Amino acid sequence: MPDPTPLLDCRQIGVAYHGVSALVDVDFDVQAGEVHGLVGCNGAGKSTLMKVLAGVVPQYTGEIHLGGLPIRLDSPRRAIAHGIAMVYQELSGIGQLSVAENLFLSRQPRTRFGNIDWRRMRREARQALAELDIDIDVSRPLREFPLVIRQMVEIARGLHSGARVLILDEPTSALSLPEARRLFELMRTLKSRGVSLIFISHFLEDVLTVCDRVTILRDGRKLLTDQSAKLNRRAIIEQMVGGETAAAGQDATEVTLKPESKEPIRLRVDRWTRRGCFTGVSFKVHRGECLGLYGFVGAGHQELLHTIAGAQPVQAGEIRIDNSPRRIRHVADAVEQGVVLVGADRGQTVVRGASIARNITLAHLATSVGSWITTRKEVMVSQPVLEQVGCRPPDPCKPAGQLSGGNQQKVVLGKWLLGPIHVLLLEEPTRGMDVHAKTEIMRLVREQQKLGAAVILASTEPEMLLTYADRILTFSRGQVTAEFSGKLVTKADLMHAAERELERHD
Repeated sequence: MPDPTPLLDCRQIGVAYHGVSALVDVDFDVQAGEVHGLVGCNGAGKSTLMKVLAGVVPQYTGEIHLGGLPIRLDSPRRAIAHGIAMVYQELSGIGQLSVAENLFLSRQPRTRFGNIDWRRMRREARQALAELDIDIDVSRPLREFPLVIRQMVEIARGLHSGARVLILDEPTSALSLPEARRLFELMRTLKSRGVSLIFISHFLEDVLTVCDRVTILRDGRKLLTDQSAKLNRRAIIEQMVGGETAAAGQDATEVTLKPESKEPIRLRVDRWTRRGCFTGVSFKVHRGECLGLYGFVGAGHQELLHTIAGAQPVQAGEIRIDNSPRRIRHVADAVEQGVVLVGADRGQTVVRGASIARNITLAHLATSVGSWITTRKEVMVSQPVLEQVGCRPPDPCKPAGQLSGGNQQKVVLGKWLLGPIHVLLLEEPTRGMDVHAKTEIMRLVREQQKLGAAVILASTEPEMLLTYADRILTFSRGQVTAEFSGKLVTKADLMHAAERELERHD
């Protein structure tokens, strides 16, 4: 008979920042060998609760029991010592170090002379990854591997540290469907070994697929915990958004796309090539049009945006803006010509320690603030932008890192509003966001379309593209496999087209 005592039991957890409650008397428990989903809109308290468990927020009230015994989680080191590890959405691995070094960060094996035992470290790293069915060269730098492998390495690091409770924060937000399935299989394997997993995600289908139970938070309070088999996506959304319409969260799974626009061509890309990413890609985008690029992770469509924005080099191809050939060698060249990128990794686009005002003005300091930079000038310039994009709170002096993910993305968009936007490149612009934040971000994008910007939206979420794109190109192995416009298109159509080139090669 299974033990009814939860492995991890949180009772009446409360957290307040400067008198404002982030969590209010939240009860949450996880059984041994259970996958427990945690959902809620941005600001619902999910991250705060998990940071309490990870030891990052020690100033909590309430009690936490592990294996029936009371514990106090007042530091990350204490949490790890108790067997609680967290894999964050913004991965914390050090790209310059090898896979083995990342796996053994701060725990490197030593020789009897006190030096790092490199041979043993690489051997044990290979063994640890082999248990997760990962076969890679552990001596290579972590940055050379795709996102899914870097994520697996972080999971392996948590398990290798002795974790009995593993917290996964939005682990599928940047994964293709096959990669997500691989992660789910890994989670089921860990579950069968008695590891408990807490799964945080805005992808409700993923939550219902892999979780045994689901807890819903709203405004820092627990609404309910129930078996996932008794819930469905619409019921969860209704609980998450409360009085707001749940229909706002229903992204399209099929749609009749518009025929190709008759507006002038704003951007034309011909024979665009970057070795190892994509080859001979050509397409055009009209004024006020949103072109969707769909593919699985590694298909090349996301890297394509970075090359157009001057963030990565290409070996061949030509770009025309408003029918004029342009040479974009660096990001500064692109920005000067009104080509701007909103990347998927907010950690790379937001200076978290700097003020919101500094983040807003950073890209256009000379033109927006002038050569003599003062805080007062930056505040004056940024305040109207914050009001325009609906940033909450609209406090220019607040550190950008203290904003929610959705509001950080509004700041990223806001900084480009200080200069011309002819081409807006969006890479997973609403990754990890709730229904309301996603709607707000895409409202800002629509406004730029109305002003004549050509928008390119690259995503691994077919629903996202079916909801917001006017035309859609599918990618596989660095090549365009299909174009959809002027007809009914389903989620299955996009996924089949994205797999077409893979099938041809296998």
